[in-house]
Amino acid sequence: MCGAYGLSVQSIQNLIDRYDIVNFLDNFKPRWNIRPGQSNPVIVNQGNKEIELMVWGLIPHFAADEQYKYKTINAKAETVHTLPTFRHSFVKKRCLVPATGFYEPDKINCVKQPFPWHYFKMKDNSIFSFAGLYDVWKDKNNGKEIHSYSIITTVPNTIVGKYHDRMPVILEKEEEEKWLNPDINEASQLLLLLKPFPDDRLEEWEVGAGARNPINDYPEVIEPYKSSRQGTLF
Repeated sequence: MCGAYGLSVQSIQNLIDRYDIVNFLDNFKPRWNIRPGQSNPVIVNQGNKEIELMVWGLIPHFAADEQYKYKTINAKAETVHTLPTFRHSFVKKRCLVPATGFYEPDKINCVKQPFPWHYFKMKDNSIFSFAGLYDVWKDKNNGKEIHSYSIITTVPNTIVGKYHDRMPVILEKEEEEKWLNPDINEASQLLLLLKPFPDDRLEEWEVGAGARNPINDYPEVIEPYKSSRQGTLF
């Protein structure tokens, strides 16, 4: 699963340039420890690519109440097109979730909590995109709308698989347009995009216990633990 990630770009202009979006977000700030239940930038196709703040934890339009969101921070690639919670969004409401890194706990080598966390990022420090789904839920009592999203996960590549049995789907740049294209709704075409990302473009290291605390959202949380980097860093 993916339960924490970062988007540590310094300016909203970085996202505007990266995604060629046509609108602007006020009060944007870099993040190093994004968690479920928080509102975060998401890229959608509304004729043009636009950026919108959405809550992490998808609330399907048919949900009885907004507490549903805590069950749906992730959607499995293997079942996303068939489960009632996600299948409508899979066809009609796909999005990109911008990120600069993500965390996974080491559940492969450690048998009890607290699991050590590892941080994964692109070797070239670039912004990348998780494949996401979103939906719009409306409160029948007061008319309040909540726009919310889920990150799709798949089987891990080798570098993530050393620590966890799932990883978020990271799209190649050329795949992003296809994922956002509302005219593409054949499951057979879309499912081909939901695959593990190549190992050789990622690097990772273990981070300290501070990253596990959701109130800690500053650059130091992604620093290597005891300066001992793992995997492909050296």
